Order: sequence, then structure tokens, then C-alpha cells
Amino acid sequence: MILKIKIATRKSQLALRQVDLVTDALGKNVEATILDIVTSGDKTLEKSLADIGGKGLFIKELENVILNDKADIAVHSMKDMETEIAQNTIISAVLPRGDRSDLLISGYSSFDDLPKGAVIGTSSVRRAAFAKSYRPDLIIKLLRGNVGTRIAKLNNGEFDGIILAKAGLDRLNINIGHVIPKEIIPPASSQGVIAIQSTNFKNTSLELNINNLLAEINDKKTYYETLAERSFLGFLDGSCRTPISASAYVTENNNLILDGAIAKLDGTVVIKSSISGLMEDAFLLGKELGKEIVSKGGKNLLAQ
Repeated sequence: MILKIKIATRKSQLALRQVDLVTDALGKNVEATILDIVTSGDKTLEKSLADIGGKGLFIKELENVILNDKADIAVHSMKDMETEIAQNTIISAVLPRGDRSDLLISGYSSFDDLPKGAVIGTSSVRRAAFAKSYRPDLIIKLLRGNVGTRIAKLNNGEFDGIILAKAGLDRLNINIGHVIPKEIIPPASSQGVIAIQSTNFKNTSLELNINNLLAEINDKKTYYETLAERSFLGFLDGSCRTPISASAYVTENNNLILDGAIAKLDGTVVIKSSISGLMEDAFLLGKELGKEIVSKGGKNLLAQ
């Protein structure tokens, strides 16, 4: 039997490519109809996300679509999702994680090679703060828009370098840039992860069939990594205004290691810590690491 599913997504080239990966994972017995939406976050590009309502602007309209029966599931870059998602919805599956690294795209091959006072483009307060921590002389300027727009601005000479997520470029088969060591810019929570959101309140056979299918394609390792990372972020009440990194790794013996960091916006203060434990305790580990970061002075940085 063919299962017909309507999928809500942002309209960008990368978002549509991620939907392709989801439909591939769902298999041949699924017939997908795509509803692509230009979200509020995609329309206002001259301001930072923090100034216009946060990263949830990429998500809320997609959530409304599945809540109002215009689509059955929504596909997201998980790092764009706030830790609190819409009531009556769940993150029903995550695909195997892509590369979590950030890339420096520039005529220079590393941060060390950048000239003094180089202009770097990014929309991320995390990338900006940790970059300034390593190189205080850098000038950080706002850069938003889709991948093509950002690269075009670099090529037009508006920046000496820009920072993008490697996973996105990999999915678009764009092979440029140099990996920034995580010791310089540690990854964002859920970076490289594609998440599928669905409803869990309609009690219809279609909803049940869809959620059962999504449970089958859910990647267990990625699920626990992101559970720990989002728990850490949620404990700190992280937002687009707070430079926070969270990066979890499931080991071969099903233990989990979670690295967390928080920075002052100007990069002058960075607090880092790490915790490990059983994979199944991912949520608790995230909270415990959050408490440790706060005890080390993180509370002051959260109030900035």
C-alpha cells in the first residue's frame, strides 16, 4: 500500500534538498507532496534573527501548517528549532547526522592566515563570539540569506571570509572552504541534523501510520546526541542572543560524551565543560552540564 504524505518545508535550495533525503529514507512505498513555504525568517534579511524574533521564525509557519492539516510532517534543519516546539507536535525522527563542522570560505585557508582586521560575515552570535575569542581583531558583519547569496557577497568583495555549515554545503555538493577546528569555533547544538516534526493529537490512522514509519527511520545515535544537546541548550534557555555550543558524541559502547561552551558576545570570556555517561541518560546529562556551566559563571553570560 502506498502511503501519501504531504511535507512542509522552507523553499530554499538546501531545505528542498533535505526533503529529498527524507523522502529517500521513507522509501518507495511513500508518495510525497511538497508544500514549500517562504517563512518570515526568509523574508527579512537585513536584520539579525535575534532582532526580529529568533530562529523560531524559520519554524513556526511550518508548525502551523501541520497543525492545520495542510501538511502531515515538516522537515527542518534541527539547529533552527527552538527547544520548545509547538504543543501537539513531536520530533518524530532525525536522520543520520551530517558533518557538524563550520567552514571558513575565503581566499585565506585558516583563521591564522586572515589579515589583521579581516571582515568576516556570519549571522550566528556563536560563530561571531568564538571567532572574536580566537582573533579579537576580526570585524564581524551580519550576513544572512541562502547559501548562494552568501557566497555571492563574498565573491563581490564585501567580506574577507564567511562562515557556513559544512553539512549544508555537502548536501548541495559544493566543495569549498576549510574546516574550522572545533577548538576555535565549537559546533552549534544539532548542527548537521535533519529533523522531522509531526503531530500526535489527531488520533487518525494516517497520523498513526506516519508516526510509526518515522519511528522506523529515526537514527538512534543522532537522536540521543541531539537529545543531550537540546537539553543543555534548554537548561540554559539559549536563544539567538546567546553564544552557546553543544556537541554530543555516542561512543561504540553506547556511552555519551557532551561538550558544552558559552561565551560573552564580544568573545572576551569563554566557559567550557564536558560530561559523560550512559546514552540513555542523554537528557539528564544535558541538564547536569548546564548546571555546571552556570556554576562556573555562565549565569552572568546568559544575562548579557
